Amino acid sequence: MNRDFHKRLLKVWERLNSELNIDFVLKNAIDFLEKEIDAERSSIWEIDTEKEEVFFRVLSGENSDKVKEIRLKIGEGVVGHTIKEKKPVIINNVKNSSYWSKKVDSVSNFRTRSILSVPLEYKGEIIGVVQLLNKRSEYGFNDEDVNKVKAMAIPISTALINARMYNELSNIFFETSLALAEAIEKRDYYTAGHTKRVMEYSLMVADELGFSEEDRYWLSLSAILHDIGKIGIPDSILNKKAPLSPEEREEMKKHPVFGYEIVRNIRGLKKVLKGILYHHEFENGQGYPEGLKDGEIPVFAKIIAVCDTFDAITTDRPYRRALSTKEAIEELKRFSGMQFDPDIVSAFIRAYCSKTKEGCDED
Repeated sequence: MNRDFHKRLLKVWERLNSELNIDFVLKNAIDFLEKEIDAERSSIWEIDTEKEEVFFRVLSGENSDKVKEIRLKIGEGVVGHTIKEKKPVIINNVKNSSYWSKKVDSVSNFRTRSILSVPLEYKGEIIGVVQLLNKRSEYGFNDEDVNKVKAMAIPISTALINARMYNELSNIFFETSLALAEAIEKRDYYTAGHTKRVMEYSLMVADELGFSEEDRYWLSLSAILHDIGKIGIPDSILNKKAPLSPEEREEMKKHPVFGYEIVRNIRGLKKVLKGILYHHEFENGQGYPEGLKDGEIPVFAKIIAVCDTFDAITTDRPYRRALSTKEAIEELKRFSGMQFDPDIVSAFIRAYCSKTKEGCDED
């Protein structure tokens, strides 16, 4: 490898080390290698140790969404052979290789002629594989190409490990929040399953509105924790088998602020605060705790408000029967523009009716 390559590599390393978006890091790493090695396609495979499979973490080229669904058993194909051998594999004519699998080409409509496959190692463990396909040079892949991939392997391996650790922490965070919400929910005999249903409805709306995966994650946490403030509401109010008195209603209205106060000092939950605090605000300014109006209400809070209300009015309470799905949808429509954001109501109805068909007009 020449000095110019090292200079270019150093610049890429510096840029990638300052970037927190793991997918950006990985995609830029393979783009750099694809250009340096003059290959037609590139990809990073990651190992799923629980399922004993490998899957595409990132890849270049067309039909990438379809191709990313492919999973191979560890040991299958060139990638599996690379993992098993724990060393780089060069195949300059796949027709002559017993390890070559046509599975990927059959999905991508791409014709692979040659492969450079290099294992990614972290602290002695193989965690994935980098592959370059179809070197444009007539001489094919060579040892210099292997060394170039190895030089980029450190930031790629680090990015994969960081992503794995982040996902594990995110799952722990999510499961802990859900367990806490369900523990609080057990104090109210009539709201069993409410938290999960509000979360599921909220994610239906998020999908209808085209939310990113990151926004879906934070919305789901907001929905899970939206009623956490009820921990500060007396059992005599939560479990009252009759409508609340005006004084009791005022006490119940404190739960969004209680929830906000509980969560605001948890540094990792700042993105859920507004959903917790404002999910009882109304479009016409008649909600609580701050009387916000239309454009002042955050979108997470607007979504939770619709989903929370729908679940509440379709659940039996000791002092009133549950509404049917059709009645509940009509109720949402009736208060659209006053209590609820009309766009969120419409998105909820579209998503709910598309999924269940229950209580929805034929038109």
